[in-house]
Amino acid sequence: MKSVLILSWISIGNVAPAVKAVRARNLRPVLVSESPDDPNAALCDDHVLFDWDGDDLSALAGRLDERGIVPVAVVNMVEKLISWNIAIAAHYGLPGGDAGRHVLASKTLVRDHMRSLGLSAIKYSGDPAAVDFFPVIIKPTRVSGASHLVSRADNPAELAAYQKYLTDRGSADIEMIIEEYLPGTEFSVDGPVVDGRFHPVLAVEKPDHDDVKHHDAGLEFHPPQQDHVREGVRELCETISALCTDLRLDRIWLHFEGRSTEEGRTELIEINPRPGGGQIPKAVQVLTGMDPFAAVISMALGEFTLERPEPLRLEPMIGWMDVEADEFGTVEVRTTEDELLALPGVIGIKLLNGLHATSDKENFFLSFAVTADSVSELRAHAATVLATLDYRVIP
Repeated sequence: MKSVLILSWISIGNVAPAVKAVRARNLRPVLVSESPDDPNAALCDDHVLFDWDGDDLSALAGRLDERGIVPVAVVNMVEKLISWNIAIAAHYGLPGGDAGRHVLASKTLVRDHMRSLGLSAIKYSGDPAAVDFFPVIIKPTRVSGASHLVSRADNPAELAAYQKYLTDRGSADIEMIIEEYLPGTEFSVDGPVVDGRFHPVLAVEKPDHDDVKHHDAGLEFHPPQQDHVREGVRELCETISALCTDLRLDRIWLHFEGRSTEEGRTELIEINPRPGGGQIPKAVQVLTGMDPFAAVISMALGEFTLERPEPLRLEPMIGWMDVEADEFGTVEVRTTEDELLALPGVIGIKLLNGLHATSDKENFFLSFAVTADSVSELRAHAATVLATLDYRVIP
């Protein structure tokens, strides 16, 4: 049976839905990760150990050769492993090894490229001493999943204090980017890129974004309701298409986030070559019938096409929320998924009972999706879910 490599790091990477999509094609899922105790290994037909930070490509190729594995595709949904995905695909002559994707592996390279094309005016720097604009957002250029090490500084003293924090925790050598903080409303967009053109299938307004922890919070919904957000989505989609055209990207799924002000300024915040998390894949399926994970597998095999690209669908209205532990410890949820699914308007539940909440990442243990005819009705449905939810955090 033909093998598909699924790359994972610290047990993340949407391995379970990727495996499901691979098996649906009668292909053999092979996990590549650094941990011998990776819980996703049991889902796959084989597990190849690989130290992402210490090994080289020849070591991985040798281990695959020893097992008689000649991959027909490489699948990756982890920011840290973008460059590895490109290198492995190029080594085996598979889709996904094109040079343009290297830009997406670094937030700094994305900023540089957009500036060179006249697609962005946002201020940024990799040198704290050169920063003369505030407030700023500081984040790793290559590994910032789950808002890891993302922080805000409103003045030079706060920036210096955060530099000291990184040094004290042994993270001073991590490549960081310091970006101008843009006020306004945050939004995200998901969709495939085909022949250098981005095709949006989901646009999400985030009016309740957490500006302290710098991650999603509260209710998010499709389609956007505020005029400046709708215009920001339209503008940024065109900007991303121009970037994709210049990079000659093809058959790749993008999830990107932006901010738009009521005065009309829109800027990219972040771009990732993978489907968005939480209930976004569910929302895409409800809106379009397209499974983003099956699409990613199809892209990795070089088969994905859009027969009739359609404009962004505005119905139905879908909202969702991620619920975060409010203290540190192990989350014990007494409410069942079935009980939550039985509530009015609920169409999707993802429950992580037993999640260990820590201080340096997103501690979401539940996400749920609801549908309604208005934002007020979405909020009412969400309030019912939260009122029904029964959980505790065990220190």
